[in-house]
Amino acid sequence: MFPTLGMDLMNGLKLAIANSGKTDISPNFIVEGIGNAVDASLLKTAEKFILQEDVAITIAFCGNNQLTELIGIFSNYKKPLIHLDLGGIVLKKEHTSPFVLHHTLNSWQSAYAMGMYAAKELGKKAAMIASIYDGAYHMSAALLEGFGKDGGTVTNYYVSPMDYKTESFEGMVTGIRESSPDVIFALFSYKEGQKVFDVLANSDLNGTIPILAIPYMTDESVNTEDLKIENVKSVATWSFDDEHAEMHDFVGKYLAAYEEAPNIMGLLGFEAGLTLSNCISSEAKIASKLADTLQNKTIMTPRGNLQYNDFNESQIDSFKVREFKYNNTKYHNTVVDTLDTSFSETLYASFENLPNPGWQNPYICT
Repeated sequence: MFPTLGMDLMNGLKLAIANSGKTDISPNFIVEGIGNAVDASLLKTAEKFILQEDVAITIAFCGNNQLTELIGIFSNYKKPLIHLDLGGIVLKKEHTSPFVLHHTLNSWQSAYAMGMYAAKELGKKAAMIASIYDGAYHMSAALLEGFGKDGGTVTNYYVSPMDYKTESFEGMVTGIRESSPDVIFALFSYKEGQKVFDVLANSDLNGTIPILAIPYMTDESVNTEDLKIENVKSVATWSFDDEHAEMHDFVGKYLAAYEEAPNIMGLLGFEAGLTLSNCISSEAKIASKLADTLQNKTIMTPRGNLQYNDFNESQIDSFKVREFKYNNTKYHNTVVDTLDTSFSETLYASFENLPNPGWQNPYICT
């Protein structure tokens, strides 16, 4: 889905540091690819950075399958780490360390908010359609929990096969039609998501039942042609169409620097750069205990006001309800409503025993 993922992250990171106002800071970057970040090479690279390279801080885009061991390394050596991912998996207590920050896009929290929004605004009866890939993260569990909290029930489920390219999705359409839901929850991304949108757009369901999709299904950087799908919204912590000054400023500077619009990887890198800039002292030092440095500190980001909560995970001040529409030349995710995020930190306890069924890589699979 993001073929230039590493470069996009670095572009955002460098842009944030260049615009941080710290003109006396000129960091040296040591970059090393670790593939899918799912095996022991992740841990070996971390120790190499700490022991051989003597880096001031490590930034790792990786999943959660080896996160406990990774955090253990940085805690044992008392070295700082910023862990990046999309936030599809609920963090556990063992992932909490004063030396480690988790900077995510808060995907599972957004899914919970989307479920609550659906029950309050659209109806109590839903059909849920999901990819075997994207549906395996904690977004699906959080969505169902949020929907059920306000009396919502799912009466029809569809999970696509692993080989979605040969799937007709006729059974999906039939199941939706027969269950007559108030809302459709859609958990797909990239080409599989495009195929599902195409099937729905060419059915009699198009526009008749509101669709709430995960934000990776409505990503404007990969959906470049008009899919003809109607009545689609998503809930996320970001929108590149957000009218707030911080997002306008970020998009403008990114375009000027790289001659292309940012995607979510560039955004993630940029916010990591903002966090890093706020961790550098006037003596150009970075304290090992990042959580102490940023305790009760608010960082202005393109997504809004950001703080790190008790699990040391980034938390934004609002979820954005976004309308997915094609406008002449491109897709937009226009913010049509905002939802409060203050309940987010209470959710960790609710999901602390939730197993991790997700795929190992930290990004969306398809």
